[in-house]
Amino acid sequence: MSLTLTDLPAIVRQLTPHISTDDTLPILNGIYLEATGTHLFAAATDRYTFALARREAAENDRSEPWRALITRHDLTALRALFPTRRRPADLTLTHDRGCTRHPDGFLTVSDGTRTLRLSASASLARRFPKWRPLFSAALAAEPHQNTEALYSAAFLARWATAAERWQPITTWSAGPDKPLLVAVGHDFLGLQMPVRLDHKPDAPARERHDRTALRTTWTDTLSAPATGRLQAA
Repeated sequence: MSLTLTDLPAIVRQLTPHISTDDTLPILNGIYLEATGTHLFAAATDRYTFALARREAAENDRSEPWRALITRHDLTALRALFPTRRRPADLTLTHDRGCTRHPDGFLTVSDGTRTLRLSASASLARRFPKWRPLFSAALAAEPHQNTEALYSAAFLARWATAAERWQPITTWSAGPDKPLLVAVGHDFLGLQMPVRLDHKPDAPARERHDRTALRTTWTDTLSAPATGRLQAA
């Protein structure tokens, strides 16, 4: 069961920032792959962000469905042998369901000259989070944000690898307690959970993050008369 991709290293680059580093959660310590016969889906999550990419399979590549998980260790080997390139390069993924001695199966990556054989980690792939309901709900939800939402700057930075330099991203959220949906083109979706807003209405303005507090701390600065003019470069 094989399929060919022209940008597998780019997909790996998009998803890598979202891989969990928590070794107690092995099902999240890699990139999940799911071939449906018509598409290949790739996903990664650490529960704070969730990234999903898809590629349509060519007519002659359409075969039986399979699932695999490429672990962080195996991703290191994959990047070393097949680094990201400016020009697309065909890489063929071949899935082998394995046998009694190797029930996890194998995943082979080849460019026709070099070949890398990895464990398909089927036992981990079967337990990967059910991503369809999560993304379906977020995509169907209408934008609704009439109050503040807090997001981790470190997690926001992860989306930098999802788009090319001048490529825009689309975002919306159904509310301050709902995940932020991130889309790049029509083949990449992401989710980012917000930071919980600490409700301390009686705390000093500088200890709060709501818009009233921000207006309070900035009012004097922004209402003061200008003391000079910007000079042209």
